[in-house]
Order: sequence, then C-alpha cells, then structure tokens
Amino acid sequence: RFANDGKTRRYFYNIDLQGRLFLEETSPKNIATSIKDEKFLNFFFSRIREANSKEMDFLETHGIQEDYPYVSKCGLEINYIRPAATPIVFHSLTYDGLLLYGGHLELPFDSKKLAISTITGRLYHQFLTRESDRGGNTVENENGRTSMEYGLIRSSVAVMLSDKISEGDQEKFLYDGKSEIDWLPMDNEPGNWAMPDDQGFE
Repeated sequence: RFANDGKTRRYFYNIDLQGRLFLEETSPKNIATSIKDEKFLNFFFSRIREANSKEMDFLETHGIQEDYPYVSKCGLEINYIRPAATPIVFHSLTYDGLLLYGGHLELPFDSKKLAISTITGRLYHQFLTRESDRGGNTVENENGRTSMEYGLIRSSVAVMLSDKISEGDQEKFLYDGKSEIDWLPMDNEPGNWAMPDDQGFE
C-alpha cells in the first residue's frame, strides 16, 4: 500500500514474529520475500517510534488508525508499521551476549530484563527503560505511556534460552536458577492491531 499527498510519501509495512520486514502488499510473506538489505534494515529499525497525533490523523481519514501504531521516518517519507507483536524483535543472540534486531543492530542481553507474557507465554527483553531511551531521552508518548519498552525474542532464540529457565516459587520463573523473570506489563502487550497467530508469519 502506498499513499502520496504531494511532498509526503507514505508506505505500509509488516513485521512478523521472526523480526522480518515486508511491504504490506507482499504475498506470500516468507523468508524469500522479506526485505534483506542489512543497511536498509538497520536504518529502518533504528528510526522506529510510536506514531504521533499528526501521523495518526492521516490514518484516521482512511479509517485505519487502529492498525498502524508505529512509524519509521526517512525525510519526507513516512513508513507506517503494523507488527505481529512488537516492532522490535530480537532475531539472534551472539556468543558474546548481544541480542540482534533489524539487520545487525545490537543490545546487550541481560537476564534481569527478561519478561514473559501472561497471555501468549512469549519471551520478551526490555528494549527501553521507562525513564529514557538508549540516548538518554525521555520516551513517553503523547498519552504519557512509554513506547517500545520491550522487544519480542524470536521463538528460536527463546528455545535456546529455555534451557536456563526453570520454575521457581509462587508461579514464577527463574533464569539460571537465580534471576526471577518478571511478567510482561499489561500495557506492553500487543494491542488490537496485532495480527492473529495464523497471520504472524511464524
């Protein structure tokens, strides 16, 4: 899908449960048809944020304001994003303890920042703190909520980590027998825009 109203160009993208990026009109969506250019992926994912009110106003005029909660801007180009779960998906974990997302953007793995969804059982890792982003900037959106606090951990990486996850007391889980894993805060669960499991391209 593409929309152009003069100077501003708008494109629409999906991010699946593996962290793969697709133009929305791509069909079928699979590893062969996903966007693979690492330079583009790093550029795109490094600029993802929650859509602001002006960007949402455009969606509202087309009746799709509930479907695209995130954007990645590039100059006069606005890329609207509908993820299957979260816009940030950690698709790899390196031997030296780095979570990778986008092309090869990095975030240090910290077991104390893991969280488990009470709804889906999926494993997440904190991406931004509630106080600041990775550059020290406040990340609250216009509604006072923190945007993109957690990223989904891809299922294959979660399976690898599961060897160190065990049940603790009072229905809690432990990592490596020590760190207690938090439950994912409800305001970080995917919204109504999330694609059903059978459309998450997993």
